[in-house]
Amino acid sequence: MSGANGTAPAGPPDVRGLRLLVAGATGQVGRGLLEACGALGEDAPAIVALVRRRPRAAHIMGPAVARQAVGEVTEPGWGLTGADLDGLGDIDAVLNLAGATDWTASHALLDKVNVLGAVHGLELARALGARLGRPVPYLSASSVFVAGLTDGSVAEDLLSPGTDRTPYELSKWTSEQALISRARRTGHPVAVARVGGVIGNSLTGSTTRRSSLYQLVSRREEGAALRVLPAQRGARVDTLPRDLIGESLLRMLGHGRGDGFARWRSGVIAQVAAGERAPTLAALLAHLDGLTAGSRYHIPRLVPASRGVLQTVTRAGTRYVRWSRQAGNRLHGLRYVAVNRVFERGRFASLTGGWLPAVPLETTLRITFDLAEERPVAPTAELPLGRFR
Repeated sequence: MSGANGTAPAGPPDVRGLRLLVAGATGQVGRGLLEACGALGEDAPAIVALVRRRPRAAHIMGPAVARQAVGEVTEPGWGLTGADLDGLGDIDAVLNLAGATDWTASHALLDKVNVLGAVHGLELARALGARLGRPVPYLSASSVFVAGLTDGSVAEDLLSPGTDRTPYELSKWTSEQALISRARRTGHPVAVARVGGVIGNSLTGSTTRRSSLYQLVSRREEGAALRVLPAQRGARVDTLPRDLIGESLLRMLGHGRGDGFARWRSGVIAQVAAGERAPTLAALLAHLDGLTAGSRYHIPRLVPASRGVLQTVTRAGTRYVRWSRQAGNRLHGLRYVAVNRVFERGRFASLTGGWLPAVPLETTLRITFDLAEERPVAPTAELPLGRFR
């Protein structure tokens, strides 16, 4: 499933011997990172996981986690004391994969976790660097959806403030602005990984959160099904399995390690997404209908809509109507599958040595909609024809 543009998959990422301090290891992207580490076996880096309130059982965290540190991303220094820092060991990079992803959460909560958590992580990386006598690179997960409803080609650069954004999107946009401005001012090695839509593990389907598309396509037994779905013509659904996202982050670290993270200095943004290989919404729904023969899901009819209509439906609806959390998230999720755009990946490729993730359409549907993988039919022995003679 790795590799892009028809190239053979690259070798494993060069991360053996690294020691990574990771916040958000129990979230969707964090789980993907741990799964990618597990696939590397002895070549995996050692993970020091920042956990809230109390350590988790070892079997929950998995073998990749060498140590746990109790902290809180919303506090300065992620809540770690000087004694805590001494006990972390020789940290090679700090990863912030924590985030508030409930799109209906309050502005205050989103800013506290997504903005302050990201900035506190960078300050922690700088403090660790001062202790160790060398820069400690910092990688922070953002979202491609900082683009709001921007259509067309979305560049791997800071985006303008003039685009309509939800509170969630605005919190991620603000965190990017804060991190890149600090990196440019200090020269610290910082990478912002704009992650696309996240679906479950590519092999097991295991997930901590359902994707936007799943929330918009209802099962047959559910009563409140969406009959129509407004979307731009050519709208794309940009998603990747969480373990492939984890592998992407490891490859960024491994490749950066090779040149001392020179390309990260002063801040760099990479879009960890399917990009030009993301399937269209129309193709996904048509293929889903064919796979299930319409027996498991209500397949909504696509209705062409402009960006203005999508803005009105997804923003005005949440401003003036009090929705349940589920309904509100479904409405916000429409923004992430109904826009015709491509997230550029050129810089992402340059930060992994040319490697890019690619996922077959059938795999995306299988993970997103819990479809059983079709088993190949075993050949049967040729029957004797004597009785018919």
